[in-house]
Amino acid sequence: MVPDTRTQARPDRLRPLNEPLPIEVMAEHDRPVAIVINRHTHRVERIQDTWIIEDEWWRQPIRRQYFALLLDDGSKRTIYHDRVTGAWRLQDY
Repeated sequence: MVPDTRTQARPDRLRPLNEPLPIEVMAEHDRPVAIVINRHTHRVERIQDTWIIEDEWWRQPIRRQYFALLLDDGSKRTIYHDRVTGAWRLQDY
């Protein structure tokens, strides 16, 4: 058990874990065919899953299409296309 430090909680210091990173994506018909990670281009072997999230329209709209990818080196990555800004992001968990 962790001892109580009696320090006051500071909500102003909260930050998201594993914040999505900007990524370069080559796409055809709005589907990724290759991504660049650390200056190395990886071909998408297979899109294993895809889903769309549209939420919080009453605040700041969130419209994202996620892709679970299997890359040519055998690694698995999750990326998304922000349909509001057009940006692509790498989402590590």
